[in-house]
Amino acid sequence: MKLSISRFVSWFVSIVYKSFFLTEDTGFRKAHLLAKIVFLWSVWLLITRYPSKTYILPWIILPLGVIYPGIEWIIAVISLTGIVGFAMGVSAYILSLLGLYQMPLINILLITGRTIGIGVSIIFTVIIISPIEVFNTLYLLKARKYAVLPLLLARTIPLGVKNFLESLMISTLKKENIAKRIPPAVAGMIEVGWFIDEYCYWKIRTPAAQYIPMERSYYPTLVLLLASLILALIQYCII
Repeated sequence: MKLSISRFVSWFVSIVYKSFFLTEDTGFRKAHLLAKIVFLWSVWLLITRYPSKTYILPWIILPLGVIYPGIEWIIAVISLTGIVGFAMGVSAYILSLLGLYQMPLINILLITGRTIGIGVSIIFTVIIISPIEVFNTLYLLKARKYAVLPLLLARTIPLGVKNFLESLMISTLKKENIAKRIPPAVAGMIEVGWFIDEYCYWKIRTPAAQYIPMERSYYPTLVLLLASLILALIQYCII
């Protein structure tokens, strides 16, 4: 039983890692910033104006994931959002059985679908926004003292999660209690943060010196604009 829990936790952490950090500054990160804003605005409008229709979003976003980052990312995202969505649906149904409100059993699927739609949208937003774009935005907003932080977090968080995952895998191989591996894994993440803080002391504590140019690509820009148009047409048809 303990080994099964350890394997499940290791698998769950791995899909979180692949969902959020299986990316580089390629693909949709090279799309023009205005195309990203238009696309994210279209997604936001659908979520806020038609929350009951958010199950549509995965049918738009996941095909984009085939282009970038790829099939492995899609599998990880579906697994992660599916688990969260199903847990929320079952939790809502259990509360309905307790008499708090009335909910048909079929609504578990509806809640799961809507949660998957919102979850996929959030994760896709994270992977298409480049840390360099955040850096440049803070630089232009005169918040140059904090501009380096997104670049630092973009390097340290994936490294910390990867070290944590490796520690859990060691626990599985040794058939240890997973609770024994969590403290050293967290300690390792903190230690890495201290090393980076020490190494980059002056860079972290001094304002950014210059703007970082970014390479843009027409293809991902056009794809995002096309997806935005499809979302706009869907909302028009709903009306």
